[in-house]
Amino acid sequence: MRINPCRHIYKSLSRDPLQTDNKTILVTPSDDKNFPVKNYYRQSGQKLEDFIDNVVFFEEPIKTNKAFREQFTTHGLCWTFNADGSRQVNRTGMDFGLSFSLDINQSIYPDFVKTAGVKLMFHNYYEPALIDEYGLALTPGTENFISLSYERVRNLKAPYGECRDDPLLLYKNYSISGCERQCFTEVMVKECNCKRYYLKDLPGKKYGNVDCSLSKEKSCVERLIKRYHAGELINSTECKCTDPCVSENYLATLSTAEYPAKNHGEALVKNYNKDKGKTNKTKRDVTYYRENLLKVHIYFEILSIKEVEKVGSYKWSNLMGDVGGQLGLFLGANIVTIFEFVDFYLRLLWYNCIVKYFLKSVKRNHNNDQRTCSLNHRNFHATKRAIRLRVRWGMCEAVRKEKMCLPCIMSVSTNGLV
Repeated sequence: MRINPCRHIYKSLSRDPLQTDNKTILVTPSDDKNFPVKNYYRQSGQKLEDFIDNVVFFEEPIKTNKAFREQFTTHGLCWTFNADGSRQVNRTGMDFGLSFSLDINQSIYPDFVKTAGVKLMFHNYYEPALIDEYGLALTPGTENFISLSYERVRNLKAPYGECRDDPLLLYKNYSISGCERQCFTEVMVKECNCKRYYLKDLPGKKYGNVDCSLSKEKSCVERLIKRYHAGELINSTECKCTDPCVSENYLATLSTAEYPAKNHGEALVKNYNKDKGKTNKTKRDVTYYRENLLKVHIYFEILSIKEVEKVGSYKWSNLMGDVGGQLGLFLGANIVTIFEFVDFYLRLLWYNCIVKYFLKSVKRNHNNDQRTCSLNHRNFHATKRAIRLRVRWGMCEAVRKEKMCLPCIMSVSTNGLV
């Protein structure tokens, strides 16, 4: 699981870096191509040690620079905890989670920034951080308790649905957000010959590791972002991102309390001002802590996994059961009827293919014998041989050893019967 805290100030800075009337950035045309956008965010924003402090994980203090890693998003510079997914949790409760405090320092906010606070996002380490869409907003002057639960959703493959589980070029595992982000990067590199500062480098592509200049941001990237928000890229054939076959989500429940309390705030002011002579820090009061400080506690509520599996609503077994039930209800048919139909069609096949063929063969042989009998009949009159016939049980029988077929004998008997 990754945790990304980002300040709201970066949202306005990253949206339009050329808003010179709002005093966001002042650059000359000669600096446009080589303007380091990432370095600008690093220099204009707060340092990590000034922004995040008092990091505790599983009841163990951790140095801030070892716990968090920088990551650029649409909000500018953010910081990611557990970027590689190596830190695991095996117990529930606030004591066995992550706690830290944030100082947003509103005094450095530009005057056009309307809101103050941070956005926090929970996501898998193989997914991009979409702070705009899924970020959880936290306000200063509060202590925030965030309990997490884990959910796994299994989607169906064809013919019931359409899902993917193949790895992506830029991300280890498939996800809709990763697929859309990769597609957006590929189209941007293809059309603008560069990529935005927060996108990953595209390997194997020309200009795949080139950050866009400020002029390209205005002329090409903004137009592409409008198309992306309108759904023209995602709904196209080259950017078809279906549901993952298995998706894993973190469900967060937030509860807040006022921080610091009145007496605790006065104690914080007293301790801070006591040490201000040792450093060059400015003097603080309780109002500063109410306007800039917030504490965050993140922990798992339960360690069990809620698994949602989609199943086909109508399978072949359901179809066969319904068909059999209707046949039994209206026709009185059952499983024995199936075998009776099979027996009937086998008998019909036997008659059409075997018996008819045999009868045709017999008829063909009979015709040949009849032609032979006709020839013998003519020879009979020519040689004038004596034939004695007798009738038994309505049939003709030749007494001579010569064999004659029944039709021939009957024709002889019509001429004279002894």
